[in-house]
Amino acid sequence: MAKVRLENLRKVFDVPDGEEVAIERVDTTIKDEQLTCLLGPSGCGKTTLLRMIAGLETPSEGRIHFDDDDVTGIQVQDRGISMVFQNIALFPFKSVRDNISYGLKYEEVPKDTVKQKVDDIATQLDIAEFLDQMPNQLSGGQQQRVALGRSLIRDPRVFLLDEPMSALDEQIRIRLRTELKELQRELATTTVYVTHNQEQAMALSDEIIILNDGQIEQQGTPDEIYDEPSNTFVAEFIGSPRINLFEATLEGTTLTIDGSDAGVELSETAVPESGEAGREVLLGIRPSRLRLSPESADDNLRGTVVLVEKLGQEDVAFLDCPVFDEEVRVETDRTDIEEETTYDISFDPDDVHLFDRDTGEALRPDKAAKPAQ
Repeated sequence: MAKVRLENLRKVFDVPDGEEVAIERVDTTIKDEQLTCLLGPSGCGKTTLLRMIAGLETPSEGRIHFDDDDVTGIQVQDRGISMVFQNIALFPFKSVRDNISYGLKYEEVPKDTVKQKVDDIATQLDIAEFLDQMPNQLSGGQQQRVALGRSLIRDPRVFLLDEPMSALDEQIRIRLRTELKELQRELATTTVYVTHNQEQAMALSDEIIILNDGQIEQQGTPDEIYDEPSNTFVAEFIGSPRINLFEATLEGTTLTIDGSDAGVELSETAVPESGEAGREVLLGIRPSRLRLSPESADDNLRGTVVLVEKLGQEDVAFLDCPVFDEEVRVETDRTDIEEETTYDISFDPDDVHLFDRDTGEALRPDKAAKPAQ
């Protein structure tokens, strides 16, 4: 297994009207024996980054290291990687056993050893009973396990997956991602997984790298990414329903939502030391952290429910609030929320996120963005 170190990595493609930058100065380390997800919107560069790690794309600048080995100029077959693509691409006229063992075709491994390794990996993936069957006799999820087995049988230093479950049904995808995580922990293989699905990334990852326009916005554990987003892009990209962002003004420890008398007192330890009086900020609150209560006579923040999405254990209420240009999203387990009814909206000061209104960067006591000049 190997730690993957990316140094000042850059990738530029030639296009008819000039150049297109796909990856811009990525500098990071992917930890050994962990599952790391590259997550981001379509076109953010995550697949290009994965292909450079694999050796399928050559960096325009920068270096790639597996542990202390510089593999930047090394061919794909010599890097010690295995890769599973969105397109499973099993050999239709080979048995499951032959498909899995194909991963060792060009390695000098005794036949008895190959058979044992196939049996072992098939048992781990719960497909041992299908070894003599053909791929078209298997379900989509079973075929995906065969593709995983074909890659893992090589004992790769780095295991790369490019949206391998996107074509599967939701139920199969949920089951397979659990099995994949358990298998990765058992084998302790350094794994890099590309996805645009935040739910998959949060469920699978030891760490997440969020990409946007070819650059890393944030890298951290799923909890860190969700609880401490580094900027408004991360805050809005992670979490469903999407975080609410309100324009607000910070005076000392008093945070007042613009256009209303609704405010909250923050603890001194939660206030960024910007040195600016009346600082304009963005107030971020997760929908699950907002509370609804019957309309009162007080000067509270309030809105009228225009839609309720029934999602089972939790419902999402969308409220039209005169103070804001867009609907306020509230996730609630209350079953008595009615459309066309007005409610007071409240929140706990400990549940807020503050961002610089100009830069979008998170404001924290130990990492406060400088006021705009």
